Order: sequence, then C-alpha cells, then structure tokens
Amino acid sequence: MSIVGMALSAVIAGGTGKAEEAGKDIPVSVSEESGVSEAWGDKALYQKGALLAEQKDGSLVVTNGLMRLEYDMAAGTYQVFSGEEEEPLLSEVYAKAVLEDGTEVASRDMSRSAQDAVTVTETEDGFGQGICVCIANLGENGKLTQYFYFYENLSYFLCEAVVGLDAEEVSTNYIAPIFASKGDYKTNVLSVEGEDVRFLFTPYDNDSYVRYSADPLMAATESYEVTAVYDNETRKGLVAGSVTHDTWKTGIKVRQGGLNATVEFSVYGGASSVQTRDSLPHGYVSGSEVSSPKVFLGYFEDYRDGLEAYGEANAVITPPLSWDKGIPIGWNSWSAVADKVSYEIYTDSSDFVKEYLQDESFSQDGMVYINFDSFWDNLTEQQLKDAAQYVKDNGQIPGIYMTPFTFWGDASSTGVVPGTGGAYCWQDILLRDGNGDVLPAVDGGLSLDPTHPGTVMYLEYQLNRFREWGFAYIKMDFMSHGAREGAFYDKDITTGTQAYNYGMQKINEILAEELENQEIFLSLSIAPMFPSQYAHSRRISCDVFGTIDNTEYMLNSLTYGWWMNGTIYTFTDPDHIVTYNSYNHTEAILYNEGLSRYISAAIAGTLLIDSDDFRIEEARSRAVEMLTNEEINEIAKRGVAFRPVEGNTKDEACDTFVSYEEEEDVLYLAVFNFSSEEEKEISVDLERIGLDPAGEYDMYDLWSKETIRITDGYEIHLDVAEPKLLRITRADS
Repeated sequence: MSIVGMALSAVIAGGTGKAEEAGKDIPVSVSEESGVSEAWGDKALYQKGALLAEQKDGSLVVTNGLMRLEYDMAAGTYQVFSGEEEEPLLSEVYAKAVLEDGTEVASRDMSRSAQDAVTVTETEDGFGQGICVCIANLGENGKLTQYFYFYENLSYFLCEAVVGLDAEEVSTNYIAPIFASKGDYKTNVLSVEGEDVRFLFTPYDNDSYVRYSADPLMAATESYEVTAVYDNETRKGLVAGSVTHDTWKTGIKVRQGGLNATVEFSVYGGASSVQTRDSLPHGYVSGSEVSSPKVFLGYFEDYRDGLEAYGEANAVITPPLSWDKGIPIGWNSWSAVADKVSYEIYTDSSDFVKEYLQDESFSQDGMVYINFDSFWDNLTEQQLKDAAQYVKDNGQIPGIYMTPFTFWGDASSTGVVPGTGGAYCWQDILLRDGNGDVLPAVDGGLSLDPTHPGTVMYLEYQLNRFREWGFAYIKMDFMSHGAREGAFYDKDITTGTQAYNYGMQKINEILAEELENQEIFLSLSIAPMFPSQYAHSRRISCDVFGTIDNTEYMLNSLTYGWWMNGTIYTFTDPDHIVTYNSYNHTEAILYNEGLSRYISAAIAGTLLIDSDDFRIEEARSRAVEMLTNEEINEIAKRGVAFRPVEGNTKDEACDTFVSYEEEEDVLYLAVFNFSSEEEKEISVDLERIGLDPAGEYDMYDLWSKETIRITDGYEIHLDVAEPKLLRITRADS
C-alpha cells in the first residue's frame, strides 16, 4: 500500500483540435416563438459512455458524469453543477460581449430561433474523446454563438463565445463566455460551500513585488487568467480560467451584494489595469466574427488537483518549450555584485564553482551555468567572448541577460538602434498610443513595439551576438513591457497579447535551430504568466534576495502558483539563491536565512542558481557548506514543485509544503519559520499532509541527518528563520 492517500493529477497528453473539424453534426431545431420547439421533449440527442446531451424539461442538459450543464433554452441562461449534485455551482450564466459603439450583446436577450440552433459534434483531440455542443443565439442584427466542450473522465469542461453581426464587421474589446448575474444585489450566483471559502487572486505577471492572495470570498474582487474558489478545510472547489492566450488578457471578476451573496461572476477577455501594466484600455478585436478566449471551468475534490489540471489543459493547447537536460544549476552575477560585474569577478566565480561546488553534487549531469545578469556591457566585446570561452574551458556553460522589449533611455532619443543599419533610432520603435504619444514608463523603462521591424532587427542583432560570443543561456527580463496595450506598427495586431506573441515568435524563430537541439536555455524573469510556450522557465515571483522576508515572499508565489511547474513551463524559477549576502543588504544574513533561501529554491521546481560574492571568504565557506548537500540537491534535481498544505494564508506564504515521490513511496515535507526574531512550533497533522493519522512514521532530516519516529500531532521545533526539509517513510518500511 502507498504511504499516501492523496490523488495525483494525471498529465494529459496529446495535441489540440477543434470540435468542428471532426465527427458528425446532430442538428436540433427550435421555434421562433418561444426558443423551445413544439417537439422539445425529453430525449437524448447524443449518448456515448458518460457523455450525454439531452432535451429535458425545456432545457438542454449536457454532462460527462463529472460536470453538468443545464441550459434554459427559453431564457438563454444556464446553470453549472458538479456530477449529480442538485445545488448549482454557478447559476444565471450567459455569454456577453460589448461592441465598440457600447452596444451590449448577451445570450439571455436573444432567441434561439433559427433552424439548427443547437448542434452536437463528436470530437477527439488532445483532451480525449468528447462532444462540442454549439448554441446559436440570434439578435436583431447579429449572432452570439456559444460552444461547450465536454470530454470523458475530465472534471471540467471548456467553453467559448463568438460574436458576429449580419451586415458589417464586428469590433469588441470585451467578450465573456461566462457571465453569471441576475442583475440585482441579492441573488447569489456562485455557490461553493464551506466554513473557509476563498477566492484566489492570481497576478497577471510577477512585477512590482505583486503577491498572490487567497481572500475570503466576500472580500474578493478580481483575478487574472485563472482563479480558484474553494473551501480550505475540505479543499473542494471551483477552478476557472482561460486556456487560449493568443489574443486576450483574461480577467475573472466577482461582485458582492447583500446577504452574503456573490451577485456577479465573470470570466472575460479584455482585462486592462495597472496590474497588467497598462495605461490604455484593452485593444479592440475586429472581424466578421470575434471569438472569446477558451475558458476552463471545473469542480474538484481538491482545488490543488484542479489548478494542476488547469495547467495541464493549457499545455495540451500550447505545450511548453521542450527541455530534457534537467534543471539549470549554477551562478548569476546580479545579487552578488549587481552593476559592478566585471571580467575578473565573472571568471573568478567560474573558478570557485569549478573547484568547490560542481563536483560536489552542485551540477546537473556535470552541467553548470555561469551567468551574466544586467550590466554585462561593462565588458568590451572581446572580454565577453573571452569570458564565455573561459567558462567553457572550465567545463561550464556561459549565460547572459537581455530586455527584449524595453528601452532604458529617453523617449526623444535619436540614438541609432543597433542592428538596424541606421534605419531606425530608438524613438522610432517605442510603443505609442493612438495619438502618437509614447506610453508612460514602467519600472523606469519604455516599451518597444514588438511588431516594429526595427525591434525585430534589434532582437536578431542581439541574439546573433550572443550566439556568436558563445552564450547558451539567456535570461530575458521586463517582458511585460512587450505585452502592453498600444497602437502597433503592424495594423493587423490590435492587442498587447497579440503583439507579445508576435515578438516571442520572432525570438523563437531566430533561435530555432538552437531551441530545436536544446542548445540554448531561455529563462523569463519579469513576465506575464501567459502565453507560456516560448521559454523553458519563468520566474515565479519578482526579485528575491537572501533575507527571510524575501524567502517568504517567493514562497507566497509557490503557495498559489506551484502548479505552473511542469505544466505551462518546464521549470518555475525561484530566483537566485543567496546564502551569505546580497549587494543591496548591508550586513550578512543569518545562517538560517541562507539555509531557508537554499531549501525554498530546492522545493520550487526549479532553477538552482546561486548569487553570492565569492570574493568574501565567509560567503565562500557558507556556499560550500550549504550548496553541496547531495540529498537536498537531489530533491531539487527532481524538478518537482512542492504543493502547499494550506491555502488560506491571504497574501502571505504557507509555511508547510509537501511532495510525494511515488516510485520511492516517500513523502517529502518542507517547513519554514518566517520570523527572524522568534522560534516556532509546527504541528504535523498527518491526515492533512496526506498520511494515515493512525500510522507511525520515520522522519529523516535531510540537513541534520537525524531520524525521528513520529505519530499524528508531532511538533516540529524551528529556530529563528529556520527551515527543515524532511523525508517521511512508514516506520515498518
């Protein structure tokens, strides 16, 4: 018998496909008068296994046995249920779009009156075998079509909405395939039961030290791309978010009313705010028809399974960039020396890593990266070439840094853009609004227009230089600058997400051969969560240095964003490790702070990149002592992000994380004390971490090498800022 009883999410394999491209259509007519055919009786329209679409009591009922939708054909609204439950999770749901002239188009205000208004289509794609149910809603001047995709054995369905006008092009910057509202301040449209119901705020990107937050439902307002609404005690909950990221920024909004009622819940394309780094409204999307993002909606016994399933669903549609060579391990210059980086510091750090670390388990199959961060241009071109070769001669891989879509100068700069042969100066390629004004700076940097030919020429020039100099790891920073809304050079591109996709596709095209052969590793730093298919890793939080509050900040992102690792990105990046001190901190950090930073990185997915200043003897000795723990390094090399035990910490980090190794039948437990002044006791609730509370277990400390026999309720004592990484096995195993 396995040590744990926890359910493990199954990875969904395969590609993608559109329902309308395969299978057979089964049309169902409805009348013009009522939206319900005279022949609308109780009968199955489609049934195969658990998949069922049927007419029942004036409604269209669609289910796969795990999720159920009941669409009121007269009202144009529907309810969503889990399995055979009678209480709906969502009610009064309809599709909605707002056109450029302000006209609102909503399915509940339209009729389902045309011939073949309902169509059921069989489909088989990367999600498995399923059906697509299409409902065409007709208005006075156009149509709003809803698509629902149900698959066998999945605890979720997908949906989207498409709006079109009869006689002209449609243009919209807001379209919601899910909009639940009765239009009053008392009708509750969202029903997730429990004693501690939470709404997860997920940031659009990881800039400005933003934090995830699991707020009490009645205090919730908005999330980006995905949310979970769950009871932390039972962990049961709803997960909703977009799984296509080619056009829209997705928002998830809730609005609270009286009597503890959530009176509005919507998942929509068209989000724009300071959280998305935008100063302009979301761009308009135009055409004979305009499609919403495709949205994931599911209910799970454990919301953590749901968020992982959401990540896997995204990976079905756009798989992450392939990397089979294990986690990157090495050294980065930023925390160590920041803008003081030099040829000597870089090469001396390479020597130190070679002599003391990389043969002592601090490497991945012998591979170690030595990475320049910003200010590598302190060196001459010849020094950069020599530095890269020096690292290679040490048996290591050199890395470098760039900000592809950001200009760190003045908006009026007439400086020539490198690589353009004098055709463009910087002010030519800056992103502007519809009036021609340069967008305001974010983080002190101006946005480049990813669609401008001068930007593309600059990217090609810079990436070709890196390739020529011999660098095989590229950290790309301030990526959100390339996803802002603006007026783009390419007039076929009208949204920030489209522009970001364009720019990232160009980067991948320039490096196509190296990426195909896995000869260059691409790591995003400050970046939108989506789209995610253009890089091997993305930093899970903003900048992280060495103090315990920095560790807590990064672990807040792991608490609510661990699911990105191995799904939408091959690795999540916990940022560089600091074991002794960072350039921006006046005194050495506590020993336990350095240990916490190391262990927090090891459980994060992960990139294991140190950034200490090895010119300092104490930094050298501490790095050797900490970074050569073979057992902890082996945990990191699994490339698996640990799960949080609790999800009710608001905007703080959980202090307890778990990971189950099925092959070894071992549970790993990581615990942290985020106080630099007080000691802490953490009680081990065996059932809560996935074990039999009646069992007896051996708990081995990977740092102290001590083994203790434990039962339920065992108290783990933590000193000031102390972490522990523990391996738990059955006492009789």
